[in-house]
Amino acid sequence: MEKLVYNNKWVTIKDKSIISLILHSYADEDKKKILNTTVHKPRIILDIINACKLPQTSSYRKINSLIKNGMLIPDGEVPRKYGKIVTKYVSLFENLDINIVKNDISIKAKFSEYAYHAIFRMMREKIVSIKKQNVSNSKSYQTVGTTRVSVPADSMIQFLLKEEIIKV
Repeated sequence: MEKLVYNNKWVTIKDKSIISLILHSYADEDKKKILNTTVHKPRIILDIINACKLPQTSSYRKINSLIKNGMLIPDGEVPRKYGKIVTKYVSLFENLDINIVKNDISIKAKFSEYAYHAIFRMMREKIVSIKKQNVSNSKSYQTVGTTRVSVPADSMIQFLLKEEIIKV
């Protein structure tokens, strides 16, 4: 049985663990607000909390959970006061179509435009990082520092990589 089919920024997901992750994310009203707030515009965490009018403590926990699961994707950085740089996030999906036939559930999901580009930017940065590390190991070149994109093992991004929706 095919787990996932890719067609022009739409994916059909049949993997039960990923379906569960998506359904649990959208079943929680606060997480749903967070995801809907970040569909069309990347935002920093504080802006997300203010736009959703949610309590800070629980919002940070829920936002971090969505980031860890790959439902919120990093999409650039913004300089803030005192030279601090803060990451902007965008929702992975713009639209979901949930199909239930007897005990068989599948989700057809459309990537948000910002997330689609952010994912490929992350992958490009990962490739550049790996190339920099290879260069630093050679005798004639040495780099001072490299940045690596770390993606949690149970993240939606890892699933998309594993199913070869995103190819590195």
